Amino acid sequence: MTDRALPTGVVTPLVVFRTEDGATDRAATKALVEHQIAAGVRGLLVNGSTGELGNLAPAERSAVLRAVVETAAGRVPVWAGVAGLGTADAVTAAREAEADGADAALVLPPLFFDTSDAELAEHFRTVAAAIGIPVLAYDVPARAPRKLPVPLVRELAEEGVLRGLKDSSGNLTAGRQLCAATEHVAGFATYLGSEITLDLAAYLGFDGVVPGLANILPGSAVEVFDAARSGDPARAAEAQRTYQRLLGILDVPLDGAGFSARAIAAIKVAAAVVMDLPAPGTTAPFTQPDAAFVAAVTDIVQQSRTN
Repeated sequence: MTDRALPTGVVTPLVVFRTEDGATDRAATKALVEHQIAAGVRGLLVNGSTGELGNLAPAERSAVLRAVVETAAGRVPVWAGVAGLGTADAVTAAREAEADGADAALVLPPLFFDTSDAELAEHFRTVAAAIGIPVLAYDVPARAPRKLPVPLVRELAEEGVLRGLKDSSGNLTAGRQLCAATEHVAGFATYLGSEITLDLAAYLGFDGVVPGLANILPGSAVEVFDAARSGDPARAAEAQRTYQRLLGILDVPLDGAGFSARAIAAIKVAAAVVMDLPAPGTTAPFTQPDAAFVAAVTDIVQQSRTN
């Protein structure tokens, strides 16, 4: 386990591009990875929420991860999202991610039953013991039974079970408490999953950010976080305004779609627009983007790039 797997800065939670027959679109995936690395992101997350983790079969997750690892070729670390209904599922997924070349595993709590703090601790201990790459906890209450308690995270960090955490709770107060509670643990890294509070992440003490909008304009995310960390709040705020404009893609209506389907479709379409790729689809059961949706997202992207 090395610190290289836990970089300071922007880690992009990649969208997944697939062909019409459901296979990984290797050409589009390669273009996306190169787009990220050229912009200066410090890491890549495969099979996160933005990567439609909950909709992909195990073989599909492995195919995407292998394609990203192959293209990245060691230039930046690659994390793999790991989830399961229970601990046994998570261990299997974590071992497969390690075998596919992941540098670190971003592990969710058990997804079916709520668990006590002691049971949560045992879950993460078991997964960490099963693999030889760093384990980060994925704190995302919208996808799991509850938020991870800060005292539990501190305990597992001090044990060396957890090497980091991605906080996608949206609770900045809890985020500040997390950073303060773990700052004494050497090598423990904290990341904020956010779109328009990237500068605040740096001020609160996070080591990095994991913004879905970085799929589209990764350079803006890099500039925001780096400017904030270097003590240039004016430059950070100006770069952040690009993302504030771009955030409008999440409000584009798509008949029959829930918020997750609309948001992920918007980010995928916007990324394709920037890279001059055909508009991609989403994974079942998500509603597919229609022509009006693609046109509206494209218009917002173009305005965000020129303003």
